[in-house]
Amino acid sequence: MLKRIITYSFFGVFVIFAVLVLAGFAVRKWNAGKIAPGVTVWGRNFSGFTVEEAEAVVKELLPEFAVELRCRFLPEQKDVVEIAVRDWEELRLLREWRNEAEAEKRNGAEPGDGEETGGSGWRLSMEGQEVCLSGAMTPVRLSVEGTLENVLAKSGEVKAWEWLYGGVTGKTFREREAEAEITFDAEMFHEMVEMLGEITEKEAKDATVCWEDGAVKVTESERGFRLCREKIWKDEERVTAEVLARLQKGPAERMVLRFDLKGEVLEPGLSYAQAGKCNTIIGEYSTGYAGAGTGRAQNISAGAARLHGKVILPWEAFSVAEALQPFTEANGYAAGGTYIDGQLSESMGGGVCQLSTTLYNALLQTNLTITERHPHSMPVGYVPLGRDAAIAGDYKDLKFQNTSGVPVLLLCEATGDAVKVTLYGGEESGRGPVTVESRVTEETKESVTVEVYREERGADSGIKRERVSRDKYRKQEKK
Repeated sequence: MLKRIITYSFFGVFVIFAVLVLAGFAVRKWNAGKIAPGVTVWGRNFSGFTVEEAEAVVKELLPEFAVELRCRFLPEQKDVVEIAVRDWEELRLLREWRNEAEAEKRNGAEPGDGEETGGSGWRLSMEGQEVCLSGAMTPVRLSVEGTLENVLAKSGEVKAWEWLYGGVTGKTFREREAEAEITFDAEMFHEMVEMLGEITEKEAKDATVCWEDGAVKVTESERGFRLCREKIWKDEERVTAEVLARLQKGPAERMVLRFDLKGEVLEPGLSYAQAGKCNTIIGEYSTGYAGAGTGRAQNISAGAARLHGKVILPWEAFSVAEALQPFTEANGYAAGGTYIDGQLSESMGGGVCQLSTTLYNALLQTNLTITERHPHSMPVGYVPLGRDAAIAGDYKDLKFQNTSGVPVLLLCEATGDAVKVTLYGGEESGRGPVTVESRVTEETKESVTVEVYREERGADSGIKRERVSRDKYRKQEKK
């Protein structure tokens, strides 16, 4: 009897279980196309929603967002930023039209036929020494399709008996949180950064030195500013991760995404203070060319014009040949007398060696470093022996380097019978009183060897003597 009772009991339990399962399947089938009980997103219950209803709710999940990008600017940029803020609407429309035109040009359409581009929801303002770009348009995006897929996936996990429990009790047996799929529109964020960059970024501007109205004139230098994009992208990743983590826990009614854009000040390569020290004559020398042929005189005048006003910046090297060339009629040159293979001949630009020679003698009075200098094959008549500097092709040049922290201004003036070179620089580029002496050390019928010495008298009345060069010249054959 007991065995029969137990058998009937087990059978009854099985029948009840089977009925419940079948009822659960029936309830689930009856609610086909609807979200299962207990499926939520950010605490919002989707139970019983159709796919269309769920999609509509998902679209409303993302809270109201505001985005703020702030950037400090240089005090001297205040006027520029104020103008940008005042004319923001025009600047925005211009940028919007330009972006639209570029996009439609790539697609073969006419500008103005496309959809409105980004930027229309942004506002530019200035607070103290900060400029702020803000607006309701946000780079944070909620993927409706991705979130809906997650909701449906969670709904598919709900068992048939849970459907029955929900249907009978109207309650949820177990909640299942579907993940909202959030993305960050980096392209929009980068566009916002670039918009601020257009307003705040500027290149540093070096001071300049020139000769004007018979005096050295120096223009002001300007600092520059540049956004540190690498730091900004890292900050973007950090802030984005924090925002997304916060959203996953459930959004607030309104969220503000704030970015403080980092920037760096760009100092000019040549400051006004440095350039202002270029106020001292550190070397000058003159040579005459009265009675020179027409072509030679023309070449000296044309070459002097090309050298006049050249500025050699700190640590910059200067090549006289590069400054004078090319020797063409278009540059004002003509055929003039010169030495070729030890013979007096004519070539285009002949005579410009007098310019390099005059400059060389001015350099001997300075602390500037002469890095290349070549003598002529035979003596020249416009400077003492051994103090010439030849220019020829690409194998003879006069080069020097400004080894000071102050620019050097080169003036070269030809008057028709003389050429004068004047070098302006800082006091450290000059020397004390300098005497240059040529001394013949050896002479034969065919050649002469000469050594050049420079003596400098220091502030302590001491004398420093050094040999500058030792050259051998072939004597010109007498006709």
